[in-house]
Amino acid sequence: MKAFPWVVVIVFTGCVSPLKNLRDERLLELDGARFVVKSNGQPRDVARIERALQRAPKEVERWGLLRLPVTVFVVPNHAELETAVGRRGYEWLRAWARFDEVIFQAPSTWAPGAEILEELVVHELTHCLLFQSTGEPDTWEALHIPLWFREGMALSTARQHRRYPSLEDSARWLEAHPELDPFGDGDRLSNVWPVELYGVAVHTFDHLVERYSDEAVKRLMSVMRGGKDFEPAFTEAVGLSPRDFEQQVRGYLKARRFREKKRSVPSLEERLDQTRSSTQGRSETTPGQ
Repeated sequence: MKAFPWVVVIVFTGCVSPLKNLRDERLLELDGARFVVKSNGQPRDVARIERALQRAPKEVERWGLLRLPVTVFVVPNHAELETAVGRRGYEWLRAWARFDEVIFQAPSTWAPGAEILEELVVHELTHCLLFQSTGEPDTWEALHIPLWFREGMALSTARQHRRYPSLEDSARWLEAHPELDPFGDGDRLSNVWPVELYGVAVHTFDHLVERYSDEAVKRLMSVMRGGKDFEPAFTEAVGLSPRDFEQQVRGYLKARRFREKKRSVPSLEERLDQTRSSTQGRSETTPGQ
């Protein structure tokens, strides 16, 4: 099976029974963010996740503060993670995020390096912050936030660019598949093109920030919190519709304007080789979303 860089999927479904078996509980307050860490007593795994949590709030604070405490579940193996999220056959899955919860597979069962685990924690908490900043426990799932925004925001905040296709690779992929809509149809397409979709997502989000600033992202979240769905909120906060912005991104990539910045654009295969090395030879597939 071909190995790809891991990503984390958000699927909007409830947590079930395995989480009720996690009896050990620790309370943490880190830089104003509050966490409840629940496990079945695996001290090394809990310690590793807590160390990663210590860095995460400072990274996530770029977009604001977590309004509500986040419950962090540490399940002892992959089978229990899949049971908790109600999915089967997701061998790549390592974590799962919702409004105020994140479920982690015990790090000792997939042996990530400290850097990868820290990135994973930042990625997941960015999702929590986005959901808490745009909705409430009973509304956040209905805001129609597209994949490119929610995953692009998490990937960018966690600085995971090197694990995904470069700007050049993304431009070539879009040219090779003009019939696809990675912006409006990202969730469905990611089942077939997961690595490519996540690459486009992070580059699209970066373009949003570079062109319109962090403040536009914060305004967008604030407008959504006021009751608007993603599309009208984006238009109000950014000053153009999501579709016009998506065409802007397509033009930016097609014209290779990123080359003007003299960025290094290693090939996709080089990036995948780097990821294989950093994950110590594990064979993990990239998910769809």
